[in-house]
Amino acid sequence: MHLRLSHPSSSSPASPDRFLPRLATSIAGLVLAATTAGAAAATEEDAQAFQAAVAWLASDELEGRGLGSAGIADAEEYIAERLGASGLEPMGDRGTAFQTFDMVTEIASAEAGNRLELQGEGGAVAAALGTDYLPFSESGSGTFEGPVLFAGYALHAPEQGYDDLAEVDPRGRVVVALRYEPRENDADSHLNGSRPIAESALLHKAEQLAMRGAAALILVDGPLAKASDALPRLEPRQTSAGLPVIAMTRRAAAEWLAPAGLDLEAEQRRIDQTMEPGSRPLEGLSARGEVRLDASMTRCRNVVFGLPGAGALASEWVLLSAHHDHLGWGGPRSMAPGTRAVHNGADDNASGVAALLGAAARLVPRLRALDSRRGLLAVSFSAEEAGLIGSRHYVAHPTRPLAATAAVINMDMVGRLRPDQGLTLLGTGSAALWEEWLDAESRRLELPLRLAGDAYGPSDQSSFLARGIPALQLFTGAHAQYHSPQDDVELINAAGGARIAELAAGLVLRVATAPRRPELIAQATSAEPRGDARSLGASLGTIPDYASMGQTEGGVLLSGVREGSPAAAAGLRAGDRIVELEGSPVANIRDYTYELRRRAPGTHVPLVVLREGERHTLAVTLGSRARGAGHSAHSRPKAAHPHARPEQPHVPSPVHDARELHLRNIRQLTFGGENAEAYFSPDGSELIYQATSREQKKAGGCDRIYIYDLETGRSRQISSGRGRTTCGYFDWPEGERVIYASTRGGGDACPPVPDHSSGYVWPLYESFDLYLRPADGSGPPRPIAAAPGYDAEATWCHRGGRIVFTSTRDGDIELYSMDEEGSDLRRLTFEPGYDGGAFFNADCSKIVFRASRPRGAALADYRGLLEAGLVRPGELEIYVMDAAGGEAIALTDDGAANFGPYFHPGGRRVIYSSNRGSEGGREFDLYMVGIEGGEPERITYARDFDGFPMFSPDGRHLVWGSNRHNEQRGETNLFIAEWLDDPAGGA
Repeated sequence: MHLRLSHPSSSSPASPDRFLPRLATSIAGLVLAATTAGAAAATEEDAQAFQAAVAWLASDELEGRGLGSAGIADAEEYIAERLGASGLEPMGDRGTAFQTFDMVTEIASAEAGNRLELQGEGGAVAAALGTDYLPFSESGSGTFEGPVLFAGYALHAPEQGYDDLAEVDPRGRVVVALRYEPRENDADSHLNGSRPIAESALLHKAEQLAMRGAAALILVDGPLAKASDALPRLEPRQTSAGLPVIAMTRRAAAEWLAPAGLDLEAEQRRIDQTMEPGSRPLEGLSARGEVRLDASMTRCRNVVFGLPGAGALASEWVLLSAHHDHLGWGGPRSMAPGTRAVHNGADDNASGVAALLGAAARLVPRLRALDSRRGLLAVSFSAEEAGLIGSRHYVAHPTRPLAATAAVINMDMVGRLRPDQGLTLLGTGSAALWEEWLDAESRRLELPLRLAGDAYGPSDQSSFLARGIPALQLFTGAHAQYHSPQDDVELINAAGGARIAELAAGLVLRVATAPRRPELIAQATSAEPRGDARSLGASLGTIPDYASMGQTEGGVLLSGVREGSPAAAAGLRAGDRIVELEGSPVANIRDYTYELRRRAPGTHVPLVVLREGERHTLAVTLGSRARGAGHSAHSRPKAAHPHARPEQPHVPSPVHDARELHLRNIRQLTFGGENAEAYFSPDGSELIYQATSREQKKAGGCDRIYIYDLETGRSRQISSGRGRTTCGYFDWPEGERVIYASTRGGGDACPPVPDHSSGYVWPLYESFDLYLRPADGSGPPRPIAAAPGYDAEATWCHRGGRIVFTSTRDGDIELYSMDEEGSDLRRLTFEPGYDGGAFFNADCSKIVFRASRPRGAALADYRGLLEAGLVRPGELEIYVMDAAGGEAIALTDDGAANFGPYFHPGGRRVIYSSNRGSEGGREFDLYMVGIEGGEPERITYARDFDGFPMFSPDGRHLVWGSNRHNEQRGETNLFIAEWLDDPAGGA
């Protein structure tokens, strides 16, 4: 690793005399000149700070800052700490440092929750999921039933002179229609068939039908289409339609519709030729069914800080931004999609964040020196790589009024400043003042700039431009390492990055002090087509030069091609300008993207480029975008189990199994290490849990107690770090204290783990005692009801007043209860065997717990282990009893290891974990059983382990620990999901 601390002109800041005359025409210019006159353009110290920030954010330890990863959480904490230290104040949700949002990262159709039955003259036929039909990713969920209406293309475009819905009433009907639009890709169509119209978008069609009361929409890819009769992929979507939307194959649709006299191919041909709708009810046909899509959610965080304005301009804001997420370990957005390696993203976009931090630190003292100025918002966005999701969330839910946002200056890939190219500014055509201000800043910093008037830019400023807010993107250009594992810190120009941070600071000052805010004059190019365009996944592996956008030559200039790509094989190279693809003109990046999207991989097409002023036609074979190849952006390395055979590598089970009908929108909360026993606070906003991180485990550490904030996704350690801890729980109903067990009284070191050579056992450390501590960590842990022997597994009555816990104080492993200060001790169980893991029901009249009842030789084995401070958990049953004690009723009797019971909010059922029916006893899943007993209902199906379930106080969510989706064999993480009591009814 090396530092680049020099750059041409970087150590020679321009004299303010150069630009003072240009600014003296306004009071704001004089104020700005006085503010910046003494500021160095960028010092060696600034460059070192920039390099250090990039080095940390792009370190292997942060694992590419993939969504949902521990690395991105660490990055967010770092950014928040740095922005706070610069003098800015938190301006996220409710005055916190973060603005949180949930993003769909996986979506799947629940096999047991989807059905489609078609009724015609020949009777009812059940369509096969995945063969005959599949819900679209955008589909709404729910049941439907109704007679069938054929609606042509279901296209409502009266302003374009076409309307399939004008003469029919879809109320209560299942609408069958063709996908896309008439005369698709026909340049002579008055619907602009060479590009899809906005009204052809699937969501637009669904919205129009939902408004008219349709029951469902079934779309068929028309017989005249060139594409194969394949069902669409289920891919993450952040929006859904207001009714079920289903894709059906032509084959299945033709067989079903033919008896009603509808020939799909003939009907499509007639509509395309005449451009006249043929919508009509299809007598004798009906359909009914259900759509259920299960979405896995990932919680993301924008980091939001700011400095309020002052004086007459105080009501407005200027926003300075970057994005901190990247590709994690690669995946389909990688330029090396088949490679599993950390994508550190030093330029993209650790550099932008480093510039954001540097500019913010410079701006605070300069802004505070001004009596009249707009406020500053410094925002680091998440989920940019997934489609600008973080910035789109911000503009939909701004923490400061969007209408009061005067301008946005966004920094994305600013770490590769090259003397021969300078800095590119995208979006300079969005406001007239940009060119004047940029010219002045260029002179001040002696920094060459390339202005790209095209308002298009593939980064977060686009979200603000779409809302009418002038915006710029600072950009040092594409390179061969873009979206690859080679985008690392060694290639960063730190001195150049520091100069760009100073440029950003100067632009913010100009916006902040201008008497009138910049006015959006135009978006030089239209947005990407919003209609329904075929997306067949074709790719060439080219790297466009975004800095060239908006130039008069048109086409797409290439800054490079990916090694081994179809583009490289065809002879494309940096400097080529693509102007035509298979006869279709390519005027800009949107044309190019559209033409690729609508072609299939493997297709042979002619490609025309301009090279050194001459036209060259190259034959290219389109490649695949390799969707689904590689790994998800938040995947982490897979470490082999010490005893695993090489031919059986660790393959994690998915976040959600289609058979888990009670669970919806499963979200992973922790990543890596051992995390378990998570229990809600009384208000449902936090979880208390125990964890050993990977690093702690490597160092010989053991479980500590943490509190997880469900709103921010942040964890804080609540135990002291001395000894081993277990079984944390909040006090109820206040939630102001926590109780947990710790061995700290027996020493600071972690007690030794038991020897498992004679079978799996749990340790009963005699040094385990119960401790109370304020939930905010303001006071030290205080022992409660201490006695010789094991004391642990304490939980609180939800109405307050009593605590139930497990203890060996009387020589056996029994349940006890006490008041909140450790007095009024009562023993609740008396039979030989292990009694533990007790929880109260909602009114605290009953407790549910796990227990063993050994007899004969098993009892002797139990007592021998107990003397050694051990217990074998091989056979545990679930019991319920009155909270005051008395006869216990067994809810299970299957000889399995049943544990972790918790009452359903209704009080009549209990959820618990069990290895019942597991071959070898290693598979644990969640089950539900009534308090009168009976056959349990299986809830989860993930491999290996699901356990420690708890319902949220309102009963709407379930949290539990699981080995699913783990990145190293044996790791356990916390998951939360919406709970559906009645999966069929969806509530």
